Amino acid sequence: MKILQISTPFLPVSPDLRYGGSERIVYLLEKELSLRGLSSGVVAPEGSKPYGRLYSTLPKAIGVDDVLDKSKSAFNGFALRASHAAEAIKYANELDVDVVHLHDDNIIPFDFLINKPSLITLHSDIDSFWDLSQTPFLRKRKSKFVSISQSQKRIQESKGHAVDYVVYNGVEDNFFVSEKTKPYLLTLGTIQQVKGQHNAIEVAKKAGLDLIVAGNTGDTKYFDERIFPNITHDLSREEDKLGAYLSLEDSGKKVVYVGQVNDKQKAPLYSHAKAFLMPIEWEEPFGLVMVESMMSGTPVIAFRRGSIPEVVKEGTGIIVPANSIEAMVKAIEESESIDSESCRKIALETFGKKQMVDNYIKIYKNLMS
Repeated sequence: MKILQISTPFLPVSPDLRYGGSERIVYLLEKELSLRGLSSGVVAPEGSKPYGRLYSTLPKAIGVDDVLDKSKSAFNGFALRASHAAEAIKYANELDVDVVHLHDDNIIPFDFLINKPSLITLHSDIDSFWDLSQTPFLRKRKSKFVSISQSQKRIQESKGHAVDYVVYNGVEDNFFVSEKTKPYLLTLGTIQQVKGQHNAIEVAKKAGLDLIVAGNTGDTKYFDERIFPNITHDLSREEDKLGAYLSLEDSGKKVVYVGQVNDKQKAPLYSHAKAFLMPIEWEEPFGLVMVESMMSGTPVIAFRRGSIPEVVKEGTGIIVPANSIEAMVKAIEESESIDSESCRKIALETFGKKQMVDNYIKIYKNLMS
């Protein structure tokens, strides 16, 4: 059995990504399949560094900053996405593979052109790409749909999409538990309103604790108007993020921005944090950052939205009512009773890479039969 992974045109597939949830999953899944002798490689933009073989499409990735403008509306962006889809389908049909695993929503209208069994993992809200009221023919698509949480499945089905499977994302264990935590809270993710960094700032201020804000800027207007005015220290240019923070004066009132972080940089940020805040304002389909925090032994405190109840298990964090700042502040103290090693163990057993790969292999076998 040979499986071909088709990634998005937006980011390269690489082990050292600073952001990019779906591209990170493509890398990990293809790596584990390669180790089991089941991979046929990855289709992705040039510059990608998959574990196995790369079949390149675009000369360079479109880029996350362009996703909401050039790549979605302007003709140039459409042409780039269409070119990636065309090359991906060509590879899928010409290569000797058994199953084609799509991770790019752009290809959905063209999946009938693929001459192999195929499935697509929905890493985002599909309505941001295809609205069934505008494109009803997509109900007859060929590829099987895979959601990354039961919550996402329910939402997609309520909009008329048929979802065939649910597979939780798996996380590479690049994290560790620290013996001593520091008096700061952490939030990590693309900086945009739905991620709720403004809520995290309010929580930290009310709790009298420092806050470290990590992530790329997805919404410049939101960052400039609601986040930047609260930043007391900008450490985004520092390589050692935790070390730079620890060198600051201990005041308990700092809001520190550390910018984009790779696995090497964020692992110590997770493991030394008092708690990880997930004050989101949307129906999060999964949330890799929560699992990374739990694998570091750091409890997650999150609003009850989307997949949160599925990801934050008992012993790994505290779920509070959506939009309740006061409840999140109170939960910080309550989270101190959570055992770090037990938290990590639960995360590994539930969201380790092996479970994800095993579940996808079952689906591949079903498609082949």
